[in-house]
This record gives sequence, C-alpha cells and structure tokens, in this order.
Amino acid sequence: MIKRKIEKKLTTALKNFRIVMLNGARQSGKTTLVKMLAKEQGMDYITLDDTDKLNLAKVDPKNFLAFYAKKKLVIDEIQFAPELIPYIKTMVDEKNEKGMFLLTGSADFMRMHEITESLAGRMVRYTLYPLSHAELREKKENVLDMLFVEGFTSLQSYASLSDVLESTLRGGYPEIIEYDRALRDDWFASYVESRIQKDILELKSISLSKLHLIKSLLQLLATYDAELLNYDKIAKKLQIDNKTVLSYVGLLEAMYIIKIVPSYHVNASLRVIKSPKVHFLDTGLLSYLLHIDSENLFLYKDEKYGSVIENFVYSELLKESSYTTESVNIYHFRDLRKREVDLVLEHRNGKIIGVEVKAKASIKKDDLKGMIALAKESKDRFLNGIIFYGGEEIKPISVDGFLFYCLPLGILA
Repeated sequence: MIKRKIEKKLTTALKNFRIVMLNGARQSGKTTLVKMLAKEQGMDYITLDDTDKLNLAKVDPKNFLAFYAKKKLVIDEIQFAPELIPYIKTMVDEKNEKGMFLLTGSADFMRMHEITESLAGRMVRYTLYPLSHAELREKKENVLDMLFVEGFTSLQSYASLSDVLESTLRGGYPEIIEYDRALRDDWFASYVESRIQKDILELKSISLSKLHLIKSLLQLLATYDAELLNYDKIAKKLQIDNKTVLSYVGLLEAMYIIKIVPSYHVNASLRVIKSPKVHFLDTGLLSYLLHIDSENLFLYKDEKYGSVIENFVYSELLKESSYTTESVNIYHFRDLRKREVDLVLEHRNGKIIGVEVKAKASIKKDDLKGMIALAKESKDRFLNGIIFYGGEEIKPISVDGFLFYCLPLGILA
C-alpha cells in the first residue's frame, strides 16, 4: 500500500483532539487510510455506505451511537447521516476524551446546510486528495516547504517532461494509477455517471431531470480550466440563471471535483481583478473530460496544453499543502492591465511566492511581466518568483532587478 503523507498529521490529531474529520473526493483513498489507522489505534470501524447501518443512523442516531461507539470509533461517509452530529457532540462533551471519533466524508462537511450543530472547538479537519507524485515516488521532501526556504536549489534528480505529461494524463486516483488509458477512461466514465451523480442526489434535493445540467456544467468547466470564471457566460451557455450556476459550482467544489482559486491582492487593492479561477483537483479526470491522451496532447498546445500543465502544477502543490509543515494558501493574480501570475503561494507569515507555469524550455523577459507586477505590488511580502518550465535544469533569471528561479516541471512528477 502507498503510504499517505497525511497519516502522521492524523495520528497526532487523534492524540490531541476529540474528533478528527477527514474529507476528500470519492475514491481518493480515505477508506483504506482510516481502516489502517483504526487498526493501529485500536478503534472500531463502520461505514455508512452500508444500507442497514445508514438506516439505523438516520432513524435512531442516539441508539446507533450507544451501540457502535462503546469504544473509539471510525465512521466512514458521515455526510450521509447528519442526524448523528448532535449526539456525537453530546457524547464527546460528556466523555471528554481524545480521539473518540475519526469521521470521513466525500463532501465538504462544513458546507452541508443539513448540519445545524456546530462542532467548533471539538474537531480538527483535514483533506485527503488523490495521490500526489511525492507519495507515488516516496519523496521525503515537501516542495512547498523547500520553496519557502529556497531549499529547491539543492535538488538533483527529477522526472523528464515526458514523464510530467504522462503523470498529468494519469492523475492520482489510487484504484487506476497503474491502468492504461482505455481502462482509465472506462473508470472515469463510470465515476462521472455513477459516483458523482449518486452523491449529488444524496446530498442535495435535485430532480433527476436536472442532473444532465450538472454533467454539462462539469464538461464546460473543463474547457474553462485555469481561466477566470465568468458565471454570466456559463449561465448563458447552459441557459440557466446565475444563482443555479453558483449553486452547482459550489456543489462540485464541495465534492472535491473542482477548486475555485481566489485572486490575490494586497490591502484589497482595486488594481487587481478579483474574479476567481477554476482548477480540477485531478488532472486525470480533467484529461478525460477534454478527451486528451498522449497522442493528441500536443495538438492542444495553442489551446489547452498550457492550462492542463498549469492544473498539474496547481494540483500537486495543493496536495502538498495538505501535509506541509506550515499553512500555505494558494491564489492567482491578475491586474487591470491583464498582467497575471498563474499561482500565488501565501505562507501563514504573510510572505508570498509567485509561481508561473511554462511548458516551453526557454523563458524570456516578456514571460515575467505579471511576476514583476506582483513583486512591485506586494513589496516586502514578496519572497520569491518561481517558474516551473519544460527545461532540464534549475537556473536563475534576472529581470528588472529581480532574481527569479526556473525549476523543471519534473520536480513535481
């Protein structure tokens, strides 16, 4: 079994908090991980994917917990039975012991309107994303940590650009990580038709007739990947109102299919565009939706090639942020003169790193107009500028008095 880097955080959390919550997309590996933790920590395990247990949890949540929570308990897919939450709250308040519950959910638990009881002060939350390539290759270093201490200059080995492209197409869902393209496509088709739609129906009161709209939206969002999100344009294309688009986009984000990336600005500056961007959490799913494979990827060079590679960088950095030593948030930057930086990494201390993604092998001054604008805009907050590119070596580049670094994309693969 591939070791998940977030395991250490979960083990520590169980020793210090009464409730630990692990969210993540379906098939990201949550069940495998928590079953292993349950065995190691001496906890019982149940899943609400079991129809009988789910019915009891919804109909008689108090007695459900009285029977199953006689010892420390893992409850898998807790989002299906929000009725349990008030009784979990009461139980942990009465017993007041560490590591009483390890809960998992395939939807963002804190967004569920059905949850009326707050677990604030009792629970700590973590997210498990599909496999990162740091996990697949058993890398010890965390790239995000290294970027903020400039430790990346010591890196010696990294994958080739062709490996990066293959990693982008493959994605990180554990079950299909070793499958060929045809089998992955079959799996993704089932994932979209069955898993996503099933979860939507179970989480939100949407008629069957509306499900095709969400599927159309998902397909459309794939074409908007790495672009500013224009809700008006999407609403017109789907012939629905803005509020419905916002609701469905929020639902897809809550299910860990997409991620809305907010804009970065200093002191609410009016000189920047505040529209968010959209990225997919898994580039394998994105590639499937765009019908991209290793044979035709280069045909998309002028259209989607760059955005898919940008999404790869984003998803790898996002995964690493879930188990980094320090808290790091990810944004994008674009000002009114359309100077932009693909990603902005903000450390908890306020320092930022600009990240540009260029699949080409050479970087020119004109490629860094946005980075220079960001450096000037953020002043002393700006720590560094990084360009992930298609070259084969780490090298510095000096532009207008600023020193930036070009890093091979293969560092992330």
